[in-house]
Amino acid sequence: MSGEDAVRREVSGDVRVGGSETAPVELRGAEDVYVRAESVAGKLTIFDPEHVFTDVPPGAEPADSDGVRTVLTGDLDDGYVDAADGDVFVTDAEDVFVEHGAVETVSAVGAEQVFHDDAASPTRSPDDYEISVSGWQRNRSVRDPRGGVSVRGATNELTVTDARHDLTVYVAGWGNEVRIEGQAVEVTVYFVGRDNRVSVGPYVTATTGAESGFDNELESDPLPPEALVERTEAEAYRGAFFGRHKVTYQEPAPGKEWCPNCGETADAVVARKQRDAFFLFGKPVRTYDSGDGAFECEHCTAFAIGPVELTPAERKRILE
Repeated sequence: MSGEDAVRREVSGDVRVGGSETAPVELRGAEDVYVRAESVAGKLTIFDPEHVFTDVPPGAEPADSDGVRTVLTGDLDDGYVDAADGDVFVTDAEDVFVEHGAVETVSAVGAEQVFHDDAASPTRSPDDYEISVSGWQRNRSVRDPRGGVSVRGATNELTVTDARHDLTVYVAGWGNEVRIEGQAVEVTVYFVGRDNRVSVGPYVTATTGAESGFDNELESDPLPPEALVERTEAEAYRGAFFGRHKVTYQEPAPGKEWCPNCGETADAVVARKQRDAFFLFGKPVRTYDSGDGAFECEHCTAFAIGPVELTPAERKRILE
């Protein structure tokens, strides 16, 4: 497909198009190819891939491959397109991953399947995110990033702890894992690829913004019953040091998959209990009456630590 005057370079292992190659450039015979955000100045044309996962709308007319000036081929593993000052051709790759804003137009000729979600894309390039992990089998842990995190490549792992600001999570490639733990945080996830997994803690609200691919997972931990306990039994007794008192407290109600109060399927159910007793040094020495009150779950309780859904004003107060 390349022109007669093209320079042919035989390489092995991973190959990277970094901008020093004379364009148009053809990358031929790589296993997987990752086209980075803001990397291709001209057109991107993909010939005979197995799968194309693209955050750039496909369907453009292919570029003229007769003008190719540089051909990168050989015993290749993965290919990475980081920068090219003209057209780029990818030929005979297995999977091709095209990130948001990588190029203006994408043409996939002879692809077995092309995956593109027409839903809204991120508002800015993944290259501008505060935290980025890219490559193969990279691991990183960060605390409370601002704005966005991205994972690009294959079998990488990123752990976010103590998140206190809303996040955009961008995952491009396959087999990557992202874990996010925090309080009163909203996370929007964009998938470009396959077999990626994002999991969040119980106090994180997570939604999928778009998925250009398949077999990606977004999972949320169930809310623990302890989060609905406004006052424990021990705390209630400490307020009743001496004399007769009526106290109310809450305890987790294990083994319940639905709430007896509201009837909703629930991750966390607590029982509100009462005790009328005579206390001595914060301990009940004589009980006049005791019993269970109402059951409550995360859907009907008036109290929850780190609620899953908060108003903007409530979230602002928590973060101050």
